[in-house]
Amino acid sequence: MKVIVIWSLVILIGLGCIGRMEAQVDELIQRYAGENGQGYIKPLITGFGANLNSGLYRTANVPKMGLHINIALNGMMAIFSDDQKKFKATTTGYFYPVQEVEAPTVIGDPKGTSVTSPEGTEYVFPGGYDVKSFLIGAPTITVGSIMGTEASLRFFKVNQKDIGEISLFGIGGRHSLSQYIPMSPVDIAAGFFYHKFKIGDIVKGNVYTIHAEAGKSFVVVNVYGGLAYESNKAKLEYTFDSGIETGDVSLDVTGDNKFRVTAGVGFNFTLFHINVDYCLGKQSVLNAGLSIGL
Repeated sequence: MKVIVIWSLVILIGLGCIGRMEAQVDELIQRYAGENGQGYIKPLITGFGANLNSGLYRTANVPKMGLHINIALNGMMAIFSDDQKKFKATTTGYFYPVQEVEAPTVIGDPKGTSVTSPEGTEYVFPGGYDVKSFLIGAPTITVGSIMGTEASLRFFKVNQKDIGEISLFGIGGRHSLSQYIPMSPVDIAAGFFYHKFKIGDIVKGNVYTIHAEAGKSFVVVNVYGGLAYESNKAKLEYTFDSGIETGDVSLDVTGDNKFRVTAGVGFNFTLFHINVDYCLGKQSVLNAGLSIGL
């Protein structure tokens, strides 16, 4: 399975690595303008936002009072569907007559496609990378609890030679709802999370989610599930270059992910914890986490 790696964090010390593929994506997107650019890059924005909205909890239990600190490293992998690999593209510029064609998205067929005018002029739509999944890694620091409330933080910044600055800032919190239900048989909590990110000079975006979860903790094992509403939007600014014409472009791209259902299981070994969950929605995500703390 091929995987686009946008960034990874190594042992929580803030080291990052960005592959040459991202530079190539920058070059390809700069060949598109208007709606074509939105359609081409949308699966990547959708997967990116869905990944960030994953790994935000490993249990539904939020203690009412008492100090607890947890440092987690999550790997989140968006799994693409076949319908995300193509979009309706339209010829632009001086090409005549205007034609619509099914073209590859950034994760689609690397061969690309083209159309030819009656005069023999060829219009080429670039291909993608034929990938099935999109992996990112992110650290999360969680501190609690005050009146059944905890706060979480994500932060990362690095400069990469071919891309420029890669940065992420995220903040959120959860509140225990089961504390208000006497003798509740399960733990219930609700929360929110907001992310702001930047990739080079081309992509800037905001991602947020509102979620609720329920679960049950046993001696070593805990099971949990959740529902969430999510949204992610990105702005792309670049210079369009088709080889015939150029121009500055500003695109607003909204990810397709809106609602998700999550189911997961965790294992607790005193101060060491592992968990795995699967998020089902418009964009499905597999998440695995390792954490240390109370």
